[in-house]
Amino acid sequence: MKATILAPIIAAAGVRASPAEIAGRQSCPDVYVFGARETTVAPGYGTSAGLVNQVVAAYPGTQSSPIDYPACGGQASCGGIAYDQSAQMGTTAVVSAVNSLNSRCPSTRIVLIGYSQGGQIMDNALCGGAGATLTGTALAAVKVAIFMGDPHNVAGLPYNVGTCTAGGFAARPSGFQCSPASPSIIQSYCDSTDPYCCNGNDANSHQQYVNKYGTQRSLLSSRSSTAREELLLPRTPETAAGAAAEAVALSPSGASAVARDSQAAPLATLGLRARPRANGTRSACNAAALDGVNVPLHAVLGFLGTS
Repeated sequence: MKATILAPIIAAAGVRASPAEIAGRQSCPDVYVFGARETTVAPGYGTSAGLVNQVVAAYPGTQSSPIDYPACGGQASCGGIAYDQSAQMGTTAVVSAVNSLNSRCPSTRIVLIGYSQGGQIMDNALCGGAGATLTGTALAAVKVAIFMGDPHNVAGLPYNVGTCTAGGFAARPSGFQCSPASPSIIQSYCDSTDPYCCNGNDANSHQQYVNKYGTQRSLLSSRSSTAREELLLPRTPETAAGAAAEAVALSPSGASAVARDSQAAPLATLGLRARPRANGTRSACNAAALDGVNVPLHAVLGFLGTS
């Protein structure tokens, strides 16, 4: 952000900003992505990494960071913190991270991406639940949220994607409506075979959203009719260890999680077409490498168009 743009904002707010504060605001990105990992996965983005990385690539200058929370379900490997306590701590961490960024960078547009327990804490932060809830300008700064395998899933919500017609093990009550966030900024992926976000009996399916929905399309209407661009969930092959760890972590038996390497295999990138600039040219985010990809990028970029 250039000083000439920043100056009237500071003046309108009636704030005398220090040089350090001005420099900090000048470094604010247009788009910032927060990702939250699934249960028992080592600190970082977990399965959400593929989509996080692609949003960063699609918008040069975009910044991102993982939500720092236990991601635990009672396992010794993550400190023995109970699932509900971990989810509450994670929700508080999401709200704190978004509030902090919005306070420092009020014009930055925020994307929330969460997988499994990571989806649940994003859900809580936007729609109410354990821990704090986003409100005011910080909530308004969140332009899109993607949940995958969210245990809060319940049938009938307008943002649901997938085959599930039941609810997860931590399902919202019947008739639930997301508030204070607008449901129009959310997509939540869950299938009937998933025993964690639905009532299925195939634990492996809980790990397959990035594979399955990486080859399917669904249009979202954005806040502006001119802002519709295409997005897909990342086509990310899950390791067997990762699938087993998540399944064990959420199982009622409470068995110890399957060990997994701290350095997971790199996540495959998702199909993406570079976003056109106003003059009709493609952005510089590896446009040549993205040409010829048949699977379009979907919901996130649609919401991040001009509003």
